[in-house]
Amino acid sequence: MPPTRPGWINDKMTTTLALRTRLDAKTPPRSAARPKAAPRKPHVALVIRLLHERSGGAERLYCELANMLHEDGHEVSCVYFDDTRGAPFFALRPGITRVNLAAPARPLSGRAHAAKRKLYNLATRALTFPPLRRLAWSSVHGRFRKQLHSYFKSARPDVAISFMPPANTPSLLAARGTGVKVIPTNHNVPEEDYLSPQRWDPNPLDRKLRLSSLSNAAAIHVLFPGFAKWFPRHLQSKIIVVPNYVSPEILAAAPRRQREKIVLAVGRIAAPKNYLCLVEAWALLADRHPDWQVHIYGVGPQTRLIREAIAEKGLAERVLLKGHSKDLQEVYARSAILCHPALFEGFGLSVAEALSLETPVVAFSDCAGVNEFVSDEKNGLLVAREGGAKALADGMERLITDDDLRLRLGRNGPDSVAHFTQERYRRTWLDAIAEVTAR
Repeated sequence: MPPTRPGWINDKMTTTLALRTRLDAKTPPRSAARPKAAPRKPHVALVIRLLHERSGGAERLYCELANMLHEDGHEVSCVYFDDTRGAPFFALRPGITRVNLAAPARPLSGRAHAAKRKLYNLATRALTFPPLRRLAWSSVHGRFRKQLHSYFKSARPDVAISFMPPANTPSLLAARGTGVKVIPTNHNVPEEDYLSPQRWDPNPLDRKLRLSSLSNAAAIHVLFPGFAKWFPRHLQSKIIVVPNYVSPEILAAAPRRQREKIVLAVGRIAAPKNYLCLVEAWALLADRHPDWQVHIYGVGPQTRLIREAIAEKGLAERVLLKGHSKDLQEVYARSAILCHPALFEGFGLSVAEALSLETPVVAFSDCAGVNEFVSDEKNGLLVAREGGAKALADGMERLITDDDLRLRLGRNGPDSVAHFTQERYRRTWLDAIAEVTAR
């Protein structure tokens, strides 16, 4: 018979085993007790030149993208260079960091800004002398680029998404040697933003740098696949296509069956919108259709010019300048026709919004950013640019006089823009950021 251990040893072992069993039952495995932390989402810096009190479409998208990314769990910094008084026009979520790289101790007054603009205009007259071009470029963009470079080195965002040429070029140049991956965004027809001396900085060096600096981009954003074809072959692999979207509020609105006899125009009152052509076209129609009116929603630098043209044509009671509206979905829903005579667009947002509410469109067939989703005789009428105001008038008159055509084109509108959703926009940007940061 084998020897037995002392009782206290057996009792101690039994107690120890029992205690260990109870502890093991209560204590999860080490891997479960210390779950791995969720991977950190990239820090995204959104860069734009000016932001204070800016209410344009690009500024709205800038703020809305910042809010989307922050809501998704990203660290988001809104970086800009604005020496004016004020704050962003569009709301930003709490927790989004705002970084104004200009931030003077005393913001410039209106008089100081006027003097600064006058000095700049004098400098641009000397741009025909090549040695002065670099000096002029540095005087306009140099401080922004240097401040951005310092910010990138200290804050070390994983990716920077820049908005429009005044921020794209400085961001791409500033990121050199910092490891920050930059995605410049293009919100217009590429040839207008990269080649036109009338847009942005007239300095020929700036136009050269806009294109050459794209070699530093991690990816290059465009609004439509057709816009991608403009860029050189060596940049094609960098292109990502992210179209804008129709707001959920517009998509949720119900179109009216009974429409008012209104030809609608919506957009900034500026030369690219070509509202003078609309006034001229309506002057050809007004006497034949006395119960119809044109309503133009928007403000801008040509407001006075358009008002004078309306008065000159005797159309003060027939063409109304309506200013801003916070209820555009109701405006679209009650109007019978949208006329969009623009020279070009990046993304014709007012056109897409009108179509989503079954309002048919009349536009010029060569208007980029509109002809991407308006199809002649399907959801609107596209007329020849060479026909000018007469062609535009003929298109409007067809829809005024043909109820069946107007209703048929309107009914086709919602399906033609149904893919321009906020969720698609958000998802495409999240995928692009993930792909760029994973490289």
